[in-house]
Amino acid sequence: MLLEVRDLRKVFKGGFVAVDGVSFDLPYGGSLAVVGESGSGKTTCARIVTGLEKATSGTVLVDRGAVQMVFQDPYQSLDRRQTVASCLDEVLAHHTDLPKVKRRSRMGELLELVGLDERHAPVLPRALSGGQRQRVAIARALAANPRLLVLDEAVAALDVSIQAQILNLLVDARAATGIAYLFITHDLSVVRHVCEDVVVMSRGRVVESGKVEQVLSEPAHAYTRKLIASVPRPGWVPARGVSRAG
Repeated sequence: MLLEVRDLRKVFKGGFVAVDGVSFDLPYGGSLAVVGESGSGKTTCARIVTGLEKATSGTVLVDRGAVQMVFQDPYQSLDRRQTVASCLDEVLAHHTDLPKVKRRSRMGELLELVGLDERHAPVLPRALSGGQRQRVAIARALAANPRLLVLDEAVAALDVSIQAQILNLLVDARAATGIAYLFITHDLSVVRHVCEDVVVMSRGRVVESGKVEQVLSEPAHAYTRKLIASVPRPGWVPARGVSRAG
């Protein structure tokens, strides 16, 4: 297994239990969604996996040097003073032994992989659209040649059409590189596109897990059924949660 999480527990100051006994596995090249509402503990799990938080107890077995993270807001995670080229070159210089000429060539490959090109290399983040900035953030993460990419609500801030483009990009990047994904999201509608397996969390605990198709088509837990019912559909009425057609 690439990632093994066992009995993870995180208690913050004041006694708030954010994560309580969470366990899951992610194989090499796999793709696992951790799903839940805000406050479910899913992002805390991701931050522990990436070393940004320390667990109160439990174990995480992973090669941390092989882990990279993509955050929800690329404008906050990218250095606003760095061009796209400088951003990517910095990562390549730190994580690879490539000389400058080959780093430039690799930069072009990364931009192409995420649907950008050389025209974007000299540009600052403020000159890019939200979708383009997220593509740069993904390219930057891939530049380190990770085995595991943790994506924390990576498409949540994007409109639906751009979401679809980024999700397709992630599918293509995984096929091209063999990378594994830990996909943190509150939105079950995106899970089918990217992941084979899913863990559903509520109030810090895992309430259901399994293959995506099985869990989404035949949910065993009431909380999972609630999440599925909350996914907007044509004719959906937010105030009542029922179709206009009745």
